Amino acid sequence: MLETHRDSELRLLARRSPSGGGRKRTARLCLIAILSLLPGAGMVSTMLAQGEKDISREYKDTCDRLMCQCGCNEQLSVCAMQNCSSATPMRAEIRERLLKGDSVEAIVQSFVARYGPKVLSAPTMKGFDITAWIMPFLILCLGTVVVVWIVARMVRPLAADAPPSAALDPRIERELKDFEEES
Repeated sequence: MLETHRDSELRLLARRSPSGGGRKRTARLCLIAILSLLPGAGMVSTMLAQGEKDISREYKDTCDRLMCQCGCNEQLSVCAMQNCSSATPMRAEIRERLLKGDSVEAIVQSFVARYGPKVLSAPTMKGFDITAWIMPFLILCLGTVVVVWIVARMVRPLAADAPPSAALDPRIERELKDFEEES
């Protein structure tokens, strides 16, 4: 085994100098310091992740309440058009305003003020818009009533379709007797 001049000098210094023998100790202390920081770093990253999670929940809620204005008729959260001229800047503005601390309602109202009520993904519960919520249920109920009425009429025989009784018409009785006599 050939030993270089530099390696031999380092060994000699490690034996002689008081700090040379403490390299292992220093390395251990550095390792302990790094490992002790990791749980703190984990806690900080957890807190940051929770803060980001809250923002992402608000972000998704805001995007779900708004429609993309590019003409795709999709909610802002699901517009999949690449480099969409409407969704990309709207999403960036929403994220920026949420990071500033604006509320979801304030952001939605600012978009309504800019684009009008057509930007909302669902009608409001005020004024004439409430008919958009009520009419589907009314039409469903009315359709159910009509179907039940039609089925009831089809199942129940009508009184007009029943054959007249023979006792009511003497002419029928006479013809039946004549027919029986001929045969």
